[in-house]
Amino acid sequence: MIGSWLSAAVSAILFLFFQAQGIYTGDSGDLVTASAVGGVPHPPGYPLYTWLGWLISHMPVLTASWRLTLLSSVPHAITVGLVYALIYRLTKKNVLASVFGAVSLSVNYLFFLYSVTPEVFALFDLFVVLLWYLLFTWQESKNIRYLYGALFVFGLSLSHHHVMLFFIPAILYFLWANRVTFISSMKRPASIAGGIGLVALGFLPYLYIPFAAARDPIINWDRVVNVGAFWRLISRADYGTFVSGGSFGQTLGERWLSVIAYGQFLVTDWSLVGIVLAAAGLFSWWRTMRVRFWSWIIALLSIGPLFLFYASFPLASRFTLGTYERFLLPEYTLVSVLIGVGLAACMDFFSMALRPYVDTKKRRAIIALLGLIFMIYPVSLGSVTLWRFWGFSGDRTAENLGRDILANTPQNAVLLLSQDTALFTTQYVRYVLGVRTDTAVIHAARLSLPDYQIVLKKHFPRLRFPSVSQAEFLSAFVKENSAPQTRVFSNINLPIGDGWYWVPRGLLYEAIPSEELPSVSDMYGRVLAIRTQIHNPRAGILSRYPHLMLSDVLDVYASGHIALGKTLVRADKWDEARQEFAQAVALDGDTSVVEALELFGLTQVYMKDCRGALLSFEEAKRKSFVASPSHLRLESVTYGECLGDAVRARELFSEYERLKKASEQPLEAL
Repeated sequence: MIGSWLSAAVSAILFLFFQAQGIYTGDSGDLVTASAVGGVPHPPGYPLYTWLGWLISHMPVLTASWRLTLLSSVPHAITVGLVYALIYRLTKKNVLASVFGAVSLSVNYLFFLYSVTPEVFALFDLFVVLLWYLLFTWQESKNIRYLYGALFVFGLSLSHHHVMLFFIPAILYFLWANRVTFISSMKRPASIAGGIGLVALGFLPYLYIPFAAARDPIINWDRVVNVGAFWRLISRADYGTFVSGGSFGQTLGERWLSVIAYGQFLVTDWSLVGIVLAAAGLFSWWRTMRVRFWSWIIALLSIGPLFLFYASFPLASRFTLGTYERFLLPEYTLVSVLIGVGLAACMDFFSMALRPYVDTKKRRAIIALLGLIFMIYPVSLGSVTLWRFWGFSGDRTAENLGRDILANTPQNAVLLLSQDTALFTTQYVRYVLGVRTDTAVIHAARLSLPDYQIVLKKHFPRLRFPSVSQAEFLSAFVKENSAPQTRVFSNINLPIGDGWYWVPRGLLYEAIPSEELPSVSDMYGRVLAIRTQIHNPRAGILSRYPHLMLSDVLDVYASGHIALGKTLVRADKWDEARQEFAQAVALDGDTSVVEALELFGLTQVYMKDCRGALLSFEEAKRKSFVASPSHLRLESVTYGECLGDAVRARELFSEYERLKKASEQPLEAL
């Protein structure tokens, strides 16, 4: 149908116009780098995406990041076209409702973000919509080819993203509700074998992983050269299967927060208008198409609240909220279909209400006008979204971070990086863009693993790998590879044992033995010299809109100021330290801003700016994602040592002790 093709084509043009030429944060750097070097990214390896990415990365067009983003813009454009086609079919050819749902999806902020950045989610969204389109078409036509197509899409989706497993309850219900047609379609053994074979055929992209791993590319997670390593990778054993991380979500309350956030994101991204229309779509199905209603309800609950409750994302910062919101995308594709169906239901309702009073021609004109008025909704969504992304295509905020980290090191340095934002952006700049090829950029958390050492030995034969236990490996590696011509750096304070120190050096720390420690003045002078080469992270797209995933970039810069400020405090250079903390506060990072405000407030206390200190502590309290009694202690110190108000100081300290004791109460005592 022409409308579906037009929706996809217009969306593709829009996405390509805004498509990122630089790298983004989150997992983008790891995915693009792994694809470009023919490697294996973080678990579960995303074999279909990485294989396609490897093919696309060899196109002689713009940047590697832009090429890989085609795996976002093109699948999402097709998804928009399929949403149009699905609404068109489900509403008996209501063009306006189809356009409404398709446009609403294409300009939704979250959907748009992952249409113009390199990530795995767009391809998954395409599989979700295509699967349901094929199932609904099979239900109506009873043509087994559509069922076969759905089975193949299901299998292929599992070679890309395992979250598709959460759709199984909805799919099983749909097949059970259509069991007469299903049994008729699959009554022959050949049909059953064909269906199983098509699901299995979808798993073929997994062959990419062992072939890629055998070459030992620099990005080679779990080095899959045997069955055990293969299972470890695809089961996400490093993280915990389907769980975002193993250190959060151990309590019912923590998991329930993910469900609450789900509702808040829905209202924020779709507004009450979208929610009401989606509810109207569900209600219309409940009245006329119970199978569709329950299939959609089960799908929405399974991929939404139930998955988020099970995965339990740590919602403790803007960055973790950005990590969380990505998994709402398949839910949003389903919601957009309901929004289109809901508009059609509203148009039908008003048409029926007007029938006794208005002739057919006028009634159609009124309903068409009503539909056009409703188009204000996606137009307003689109206006806000396009403003947020204006200039996004040429933005280099995350890429500049990788360049700045590398600029902090001398020639032939060894760079041990932790935390995704710093690690993945720097890997992209070093291994894809070819910046500072003399530098060994290493994933610090995996350094002690034998499989990773095999890869590193191939790419960096100059490095020394000590024969010690895994527990002692990191500190031994740092010491053996620290020499006048080879210095070791890290972005966090890794354990390196006695007699060695991590000395601030711009955005990094340098490992230095005690006998070579520079004076604080020399260290400070070196950092100031390095900063002349550093970019301003707030000069790019963050000056227009605080995109959640990019907020972590600010933390890396702010942490550099905080680390230096702490060192200056220990050297009794309070004025210089105050300047460092003030710059960290001005960056307004994600998790760093609270610590920056607290430290800035303490320097104000030292300099007897008592009221200023209280304002800083109050701001720290306001910006904390989690309430902390420590702010009461800081206020107590300010009243006691700065303002000389002993009574108020004791009151605040007593309240601090009470809250601290309550927070430490054992769970079994509650």
